[in-house]
Amino acid sequence: MTHISEAGPWVLALAMTVVALTLALLHLRTRRSNAALRAEARTEAHAAAGKYQALEANARSSAQAAAQASETRYRSMESTLLAEVQEAERARLAAEQQGGRAGGELAYFVDTRLPALVTHLRHRHVPVPGTQDPALTHTDIGTLLERALNQVAQVIVDTEQRVDAGAQAVLRATTAEIQAKSYRLQEMIEEAQFTFDDPEIAKRLVSMDRTNEENLRQIQATGVLCGAWPGLTRDDSHLGDIVAGAQSRIAGYQRVQITSQLSDPVGVVARAVEPLAVIVAELLSNAVHHTPQGTRPVDVSLHQVQAGACVVIDDPGVGMTDEEREFAARMLSGQQGVLLTHLGDPPRAGFATIGRLVQQFGFTVTVDKPSSYGGVRAVAFIPDHLLMLMDEVAQPMSAMSPALRRQEPPRQESPAPSPAAAPADAIDLPRRRRQRAAQDTDRPARQGPDPTPAITPDQAALTWGAWQTGTMRGFEDAHTDQEEGTQP
Repeated sequence: MTHISEAGPWVLALAMTVVALTLALLHLRTRRSNAALRAEARTEAHAAAGKYQALEANARSSAQAAAQASETRYRSMESTLLAEVQEAERARLAAEQQGGRAGGELAYFVDTRLPALVTHLRHRHVPVPGTQDPALTHTDIGTLLERALNQVAQVIVDTEQRVDAGAQAVLRATTAEIQAKSYRLQEMIEEAQFTFDDPEIAKRLVSMDRTNEENLRQIQATGVLCGAWPGLTRDDSHLGDIVAGAQSRIAGYQRVQITSQLSDPVGVVARAVEPLAVIVAELLSNAVHHTPQGTRPVDVSLHQVQAGACVVIDDPGVGMTDEEREFAARMLSGQQGVLLTHLGDPPRAGFATIGRLVQQFGFTVTVDKPSSYGGVRAVAFIPDHLLMLMDEVAQPMSAMSPALRRQEPPRQESPAPSPAAAPADAIDLPRRRRQRAAQDTDRPARQGPDPTPAITPDQAALTWGAWQTGTMRGFEDAHTDQEEGTQP
């Protein structure tokens, strides 16, 4: 026990020493470990710092590259946007300029081209201008405007034709009724001429008859212009009778002088008599109307030509302008439809009326040459298929017709020429004779022109009145002798 107690402090010191050494070793090892750990940590920290710097350098490099790329893209986008803005501005300016040109062209279309089109449809010599800007002619705008112009023209033509057709139908019905009443009035005047024997009444009746004839001519011409039939069915008639009858239908008839250059009794077939009378009356009325008072009379002459016969009218009037001559030629051709609205105000219906008859019957009428007296020469040609040779015995010409120019017979008798010896240019017209004509062959024919002047309607009225007066007095004397008795 003593030994253990004595050795206790030493053991304890030893143990404590061992513990201290152990702790020192542990502390040393710990310090070494810590130093190693710190070195390792320092190494790792250096490595991490290097990596961080590398990453930071990479990040900085990437950021710079991204920034440069972004700036490049931004500048590219900015340039593109600027180009688009400039292009849009140029397009806007071009559109404004194009819109201004289109607006100006549209205004020119409305203010100039459409009125010119309307005028052109009535007066063909007035041109319709094209586009104001030549650059727009072949563009979509120019094409659309041209289509619009054509459509407007078609609408105007269709509307005019429809309205004109209705107006002509109304006029046809109206003129037919008035014409029938005028013919009835003519019959009443003729009945009155045989009823009253007073010369003054006879003169007034003749004046009324002449006025009715003038009125009837205008009504008849209006009806023909609107497509109606002339209204009369006549027999085959001498050409001179037709012309003389046409003269009696116009005002100023006394200013017309008719001569005949015909050597044969040329006549016109029945179906063409009244149409020819209407044509000649319209030409005479036009000639007298444009011939001043106190000048030379209107000269009318009848001629026989190779293919037919013609009536030549020379007036010493004021003549015709180029526009009037072109209008007359267009109307007289009978090749185009006639619209009442195209005849002017007041309407120039005479040539249009003649054109209707020319188209229906095959006449030819021209007024394109000046007269020898400074006015206008009108020629109405009648083709040979509308002509015939009249029987002068069965149907002699009236006293008012111009006498034929008979060729003087040869002084020495000579044998009649055979048909083969006839002149090459002679016209073989059909000759109509009645059966009783053969019994009157010994009746002498008229020789040469009539030396007496033409009888005016006023002179005819006085003669007619005197004839009626003498006839009635003869009847009265005969009746008185029968009542009182006469001594043998």
